[in-house]
Amino acid sequence: MLAGVGVLVVIALALWGIAAYVSRGSNGVQVRIGSRYFDAGAATRVAAQIDKGGPILYPGLLDDAGKRPIGIGHMGTNELQGWRVFPLVPPGAPADCLLAIDRATKELAAPCWPTRYPADGTGLEVFPVTKVTINPDRHLIIDLTPG
Repeated sequence: MLAGVGVLVVIALALWGIAAYVSRGSNGVQVRIGSRYFDAGAATRVAAQIDKGGPILYPGLLDDAGKRPIGIGHMGTNELQGWRVFPLVPPGAPADCLLAIDRATKELAAPCWPTRYPADGTGLEVFPVTKVTINPDRHLIIDLTPG
């Protein structure tokens, strides 16, 4: 019986040692609920979809900081240029006040906000061009890092 207890103590100490080794140098738990980069898909396909139906809205997009609702618009015929990425929360509006496309007027509107915006997002903050790129596979990549 003492041998059995001894084996259990050795196993417990070994597991504790492994756990201590694995967690050494860690300064805490890091939770990541999403990526800071969003792959919107093939630029040609995304541009054609926007040309046909207006901007593409992603109200539930998640990044490192949490929820980051955005809209993607495209102007022109060159898939490598003319991209506009804008937040779906109007300036000064509460975080849960999201814009949607009013198909009748082709405008961006929110029931909780009086201001309406053109479908291309004019009047809204626009992500810097450096945050919207086309990767070697010709996919539209958006850097969601705040600031």
